[in-house]
Amino acid sequence: MPIQTGAVEYETVVVGGAYLIKNLLHRLGVVAAIDHALKSQPDIEATYGQLAQAIIANRLSFQPAPLYQLADWATQHGIDQVFALQPAWLDDDRLGALLEGVGDHAVTIWTALLQNGARRFPLDLEWLHSDTTSIYFEGAYANQPAADDSSQPLLVEGYNKDGQRHKVQFVLSLITTGRVPLWYRPWDGNQTDDGVYVADMNALRRILPGAGNAILIGDRKLCTAENERTFCQQKQHFLAAHPWTDTAKQVWLATEARLRAGELAWTPVAYVSRNNATKPVEQRPQFQVCEVGYELKDPKTATVYPLRWIFSHSSAKAEQDTHARTKAVQAGAAALHRIQGLLGKYDYTDRATITPRIERALHQAHAARYWEWTLRGTKAAQDWQLSWQKREELIATEARFDGIALFCTNVPATELAAGTAMMKYKEQVNVEQTIDFLKSPVQIRPLWLHKPKRLMGLTLLIMIAVLVAALLEQQVRRWIAKTGKLLKGLMPEKRDNRYPTARALLRAFSDYALVLVKRKGRRTKVHQPELRPIQKQIWKIIEQSP
Repeated sequence: MPIQTGAVEYETVVVGGAYLIKNLLHRLGVVAAIDHALKSQPDIEATYGQLAQAIIANRLSFQPAPLYQLADWATQHGIDQVFALQPAWLDDDRLGALLEGVGDHAVTIWTALLQNGARRFPLDLEWLHSDTTSIYFEGAYANQPAADDSSQPLLVEGYNKDGQRHKVQFVLSLITTGRVPLWYRPWDGNQTDDGVYVADMNALRRILPGAGNAILIGDRKLCTAENERTFCQQKQHFLAAHPWTDTAKQVWLATEARLRAGELAWTPVAYVSRNNATKPVEQRPQFQVCEVGYELKDPKTATVYPLRWIFSHSSAKAEQDTHARTKAVQAGAAALHRIQGLLGKYDYTDRATITPRIERALHQAHAARYWEWTLRGTKAAQDWQLSWQKREELIATEARFDGIALFCTNVPATELAAGTAMMKYKEQVNVEQTIDFLKSPVQIRPLWLHKPKRLMGLTLLIMIAVLVAALLEQQVRRWIAKTGKLLKGLMPEKRDNRYPTARALLRAFSDYALVLVKRKGRRTKVHQPELRPIQKQIWKIIEQSP
């Protein structure tokens, strides 16, 4: 609220982390990359690249405003002062043109930013992580891209990982190093994960040649025979969780028999997660691995590619699997007992009604596979009898899989030990956390724009916001690892740790405000108060990074 003192008016505006964001945007060359790609520019004293900074800063405020409210938001938070913009420039038509322009040149812009980032920030290209998510929309999207326009995804209804039904969506794939996004691509809303890994990795290798020497980590959808053959042909190393196919189950049962016979042996793995590091040693989960070879054949060339199948056992997962099965078996028995007591009563009087209710009850209890049941009797006699028997052999076989996970890799054992492979796969949580950050607090979904091209433009700007936040987080964590010092006062209740998040780092600036000094007939002067100690620490780390 403005305060008047004589002829002078003072106004305080909270800009938050906008200056920190501006610093990182400048070092990535965001304005230059956008302006170089977009040949036409608005008829104002600012370029589209400069306007884009306001959208990115808004997303990193963690309270994203609709584009039609962006001008008001910029005024309230002094963004016009930080980025030298007039709020009136941030109108719907101009921002719409910006989004369409960057949507047409998203790959070109992202490539320039990534190459700038690789030169100015240390990016580890030894281990990469890949995953997908779905982004859903609100509103009508009749304006779809042409059939031959592969640059824009089709927005269609499909399986949505956010649990939102009857929403159009597209699939977004990501490749990260740690939590820093290196590549992203929008896919059609009904795209399965199987086909994204090779295409994404090939694209990344084109813009960052050093990525070809990396080991790509993915989930079970990576382990299709086609993906594995292609990566082997390209000499691209990968590590992924393997699905429990019939072949995989048979191989494990044979391997488990060899372990019991002493022909193979488990190798302990000294892995401790951050959550378990503070527990006594005897309470920490125990891990062990063993591996067998597997030959992948190319039916076209008869080439045989040697793969490694690594089985891991977790004591904690074994307990969870046993508990879940025991709970399901007991719930199934209870459901059968309950229905038995209802036979001949209410509407449990004919087979057409009773049978589906038994099946539904067992399904809801996750116990259908554990029980064999028989229903005898007739509607006329109402002499219904329900009997059931536990499938002991199936339960015993399933118990042999308790705590077991399977990984597949084409990296030779001389370069990647089995235990290291298991531990490295645990780092797949990095890309999952990047997706979480993308969805909240940056809030990429739901999106409301009605033109797919503008959606792709906004997606690019949101991904730039995620890149900025991830680089901020990476630089601070690297500094802590190098110096052994913590950022004192970042977290409440003395909970400072070695792994501060981008959210916490940006929120440390949430109260930073400018004082605008206004005199009639004169230009507004901006007073920048001194940073608080925690803000000084973060700023100094970013300024000192290469």
